[in-house]
Amino acid sequence: MMVYSQYYAEFKGKTFVIQAESEAVENATTTRAILRGIDDLLRHGIRVLLVFGKGTPFEAELRTEYGARAHPETNRLVIPETALSRIREERARIAGTIEEICRAGEIPCCVIPESAIRVERRIGHGSTGVTTGLDVPAIRQVLEQRQLAIIGFGGEDDCGRFLHVPSVPLAADLAVALNAQKLLFLAQSDGISVPHAKDGARRLSFADLEELLCLLQRQGHGGEFVVSGPVLPKVHASIGAVGGGVSQVHLVSYSRLLDEILTRTGVGTMIERRQSHHVDYARAEDLDEIQRLHVESQRYRSPHGTPYVKPLERAELNRLLPQTLLLRHRGIVIGKLHTTPLPGEDGTLQIGGVVIAENHQDSQQGQLLLAEALSRLRGQGCSRAVAITASQRAQRLFGRLGGIATSATVCESAFLRKAAQRYVPEERDQLQLFEFLLDSPR
Repeated sequence: MMVYSQYYAEFKGKTFVIQAESEAVENATTTRAILRGIDDLLRHGIRVLLVFGKGTPFEAELRTEYGARAHPETNRLVIPETALSRIREERARIAGTIEEICRAGEIPCCVIPESAIRVERRIGHGSTGVTTGLDVPAIRQVLEQRQLAIIGFGGEDDCGRFLHVPSVPLAADLAVALNAQKLLFLAQSDGISVPHAKDGARRLSFADLEELLCLLQRQGHGGEFVVSGPVLPKVHASIGAVGGGVSQVHLVSYSRLLDEILTRTGVGTMIERRQSHHVDYARAEDLDEIQRLHVESQRYRSPHGTPYVKPLERAELNRLLPQTLLLRHRGIVIGKLHTTPLPGEDGTLQIGGVVIAENHQDSQQGQLLLAEALSRLRGQGCSRAVAITASQRAQRLFGRLGGIATSATVCESAFLRKAAQRYVPEERDQLQLFEFLLDSPR
């Protein structure tokens, strides 16, 4: 069983806002599992607000029976006024079901009335509203009593009339108003997926606000936007939440709630305003993590099976410690590289052993680490750095950071030939030498 104690201690007294919809409110087994995880958080002194959304069948009912449709720009449902009474009925039903499961599981809870959410109509969206005010004192009172606060989609306008409010943006508004430590969006998949040349798609482990904004504009090979479908509203809400001061937003599957927030590496996508990265030289106690990363890198091979990163024994990795730079995120080592003097070339260093942890390879971590390494070499008075690789991924990275593909000098030819010995003759021409000119501009 995983040991969560240090994470429980870190978050004790903090507020988590958890948004759940679709299967989380359709399937009683899934709902119970989520509530068991929430109960674990409550028992360890973490304050939790659960914001529930609609089930998929009910949303289909709204479309077919009432003519609800997605707005072409905001992607929010445009709700006809004739559907409001049915929406209010469904909201009460789901709240009652969650409350009943909590009672059966002896989970202290309180359903917050819809009047605690003050809203107004959004122009062009029928009877769908946006949040204009929240009864924060009433919600805090429930949280301070160590009860699970439960809020559903919808709210009331200044005249006391019920309006539809989607649970995703509502959860973000509540997280900001409550100064929450974490906002968690639960879904079927583990976070945001981005295109990957080798695997087709790969989970994005970390993203900051700037990267998320860029991701919204990113397109796949077919011209389709990378972020689309059900995850799009959650990304929009995540931007609003971290921009409003929420420390961390997580997108994670229903079944992995505790694994995402109470483990070192997490299993979904974590979003922060600014990523908590740190680059510094390795220490003796980092050797195990360095070896783990290096062994992991051996999975990436040429078509003929040659590892792109040269295999190194633990003793050699230990010898290179003083010349090894590590990239950490929230204390976790997620990248490394080392530098060695180039024989016969004063002021020139070779960059090698560039490894980024598997779950972080599409988050620009390699670019961050290499850029910092080049900056430090420049600051140390090095005039030039070189790197050799047959990996197309690494070649693109070196090119983005100013590396110039060049032919080898007499001295460099020797270590280029040595590097080529690891490859079969048919693939040696894929090896590429890159040169980085580090002389500071005058």
